[in-house]
Amino acid sequence: MDKIKVALIEDQHLFRNGVNALLREVEDFEVLAAVENGKIFLDLLSGSEGIPHVILVDINMPELNGFDLTCIVQKLYPSIKIIILTVYNQERFISKMVEAGVAGYLVKNCDIEEVILAIRTAHKSGFYFNESTLSAIRKSFKIKNSNFRSLSNIPIDLTVREIEILKLICQEHTNSEIALQLHISSRTVDGHRNNLLAKIGCKNTAGLVLFAVNNHIYESTIFR
Repeated sequence: MDKIKVALIEDQHLFRNGVNALLREVEDFEVLAAVENGKIFLDLLSGSEGIPHVILVDINMPELNGFDLTCIVQKLYPSIKIIILTVYNQERFISKMVEAGVAGYLVKNCDIEEVILAIRTAHKSGFYFNESTLSAIRKSFKIKNSNFRSLSNIPIDLTVREIEILKLICQEHTNSEIALQLHISSRTVDGHRNNLLAKIGCKNTAGLVLFAVNNHIYESTIFR
């Protein structure tokens, strides 16, 4: 069984060690690193062949905070899924990090079971947005317009098939699962996904979901 490679970037020593120990007990996880700030993590990446699939990142850290680390990782290592794990549960923090491209946002009082679920879901589907995250996304969205708007507030047209695929993406289906359900090839699904990314102006699946929620293509009541 291929393991999900995970890294933890957290400056609080006790919390970092505790989460690290719990994650190492999960059979399908391989913890590559547990470090105290973003700079150390980037140094490890540049000198190592092991790239994690998913990283858990705190926001408030010395030397390189979670927001700046997210921006750098998005640019240099776009395949890495970033899940924020922080004490900040204010909507302004959540919406800012989601708009920056993170695949999930958790607060530190959540259960370890949700952390594990978030890692597995982000690895499989590209995102994990719980109800708190979706609520923050909805409230931060100010545009009221019957036309679809890109993330840059540009009017765009989507085909019926693109909307259909976008809804299935929001339901956490993979390309192969969407292909099976729609009786088309995985390559065709991948083409539609790339067209959606280009039209909407985002870089990853989390951005597609953000667009879908903002434009009422997919309502958060259907999530979890």
